[in-house]
Amino acid sequence: MNTRLPPVIQSTDNPAFKKLMALQTTHGIRKHGEFLVAGPKIIAEALRQKPKAVTAWIATPDMPLPHAELSQGSLVLLSKGLFREVNLFGAPGPLLAMQIPDLPAFQPEAPWPEGCTLFIPFGDPENVGGAIRAAAGLDAARIVLLREAACPFLPKAVRASAGATWKIRLESGPSLAELPAIKSAPLFALDMEGTPLENVKHPVRYGLVAGMEGQGLTEALRRHCRQVSIPMANRIESLNAASAIAIALWAWR
Repeated sequence: MNTRLPPVIQSTDNPAFKKLMALQTTHGIRKHGEFLVAGPKIIAEALRQKPKAVTAWIATPDMPLPHAELSQGSLVLLSKGLFREVNLFGAPGPLLAMQIPDLPAFQPEAPWPEGCTLFIPFGDPENVGGAIRAAAGLDAARIVLLREAACPFLPKAVRASAGATWKIRLESGPSLAELPAIKSAPLFALDMEGTPLENVKHPVRYGLVAGMEGQGLTEALRRHCRQVSIPMANRIESLNAASAIAIALWAWR
């Protein structure tokens, strides 16, 4: 990489700055094929797992940079004010821009891997990221991101995943409404009225479905899936979506 530093971007009208701001939205991520990574731990994980996917480092002029790594991507320097706008959560250090990976389409009739295929419909990117982190940590076989799900590369999702995005297979899936057509593997659905998890033995290959936040399962899914529940106390009706996924995966691990 050329050691000569680029000029510092000072204007909100600068195309590079506009692009970085667009990467805070699903439309911008899809348009540019890139996403932002913030925080030293998640950046370190990104560099370990996908160094060739780095497209740019984003920093301020006074920010220490890992010069040994700068060959991976270009360098974008922003004024402190503009950097704060891009750095949504105030994470320390520089940011990374990375290419989004290709997500293969879920093929329900293809052979299923052993273990849990987790279907995620969550519209909240933090729930998506939290579910990805739980699924990777509890050794799910893969994640199918349903059409209703928030983009897993939004800043909130990436932060909530804590770097787990690169540690588990992600596939793009159909909508919740299409899941009842799956016949190639049994599907279980988390529902407060279902059979307690400890009373259900899961098969070698299976799918686990959680309902949309606030809306729960569709009637078609209730009829098609075997419903399982997490017993609750103190009149608490339900858990955060990602927490429920984590408990179910741990119980059946």
